[in-house]
Amino acid sequence: MKILASERQRKILEEIRKRGASTISELSKDFSVSEMTIRRDLGRLEQEGLIKRTYGGALSLELAAFEPTFQEKDVINIEEKRRIGAAAVSIVNQGDTIFLTTGTTAMQIVRNLVKSKSVINLTVVTNSLNNAYELCKLDSIRLFVIGGEVRKRSYAMIMPQIEESLKGIYIDKFFLGVNGLSYEYGLTIPNPLEAQLCRLVIQKSRETTVVADHSKFGEVAFAHIANLNEIDKIITNSAVDQRYIDQLKDKGIEVILA
Repeated sequence: MKILASERQRKILEEIRKRGASTISELSKDFSVSEMTIRRDLGRLEQEGLIKRTYGGALSLELAAFEPTFQEKDVINIEEKRRIGAAAVSIVNQGDTIFLTTGTTAMQIVRNLVKSKSVINLTVVTNSLNNAYELCKLDSIRLFVIGGEVRKRSYAMIMPQIEESLKGIYIDKFFLGVNGLSYEYGLTIPNPLEAQLCRLVIQKSRETTVVADHSKFGEVAFAHIANLNEIDKIITNSAVDQRYIDQLKDKGIEVILA
């Protein structure tokens, strides 16, 4: 028996709140309606201020609004992040141009670069205020900073004219930190402008490597960066579920366990 659109939307809202996030395809199967119908339902729920639409689905407002500070994240899984940072530095070659995003895992790459004596003649581009501060200690690194307004929770610098800030820049290796990594939703972070910057850097990079500990797998944040098939490698720790590793390898992504 068919149910009224208003009743279906109420039940969809309940599902999204219960799960934290849902994809259009999941909801289409759950409610036995077309994906176009689900898109209209999600549009209505977003208009009413009840959910946040994402690439291919929707988030609960609680999940969409959540973004811990850099200090809060810096103490979580710290040993795993240190090993991931060391593994990232081990694939950097002399003469590379690399881009480092903001985030506590990217900061471990920076700290390993500062300690390393083997990486020389390196060019680093970053939009992170604290990455830049630490890298200024290295005479062997050319440092370029993408400026803009500083986001105090993450120390990221962002500006609306992102394309102009990257004009004429080409990257060998892009090390991308994320808040969420999902087979359905891809790579996500909380801020849409930062996500836009990351999308552009992927396009300008010969190789994109995601750096993320096991806690990021299966998570979804507000802003979509890219699908998994748009990246080349993932560096993570051995506690990640084997099914995620298998899914990534099926997409042709190299998985490095640190």
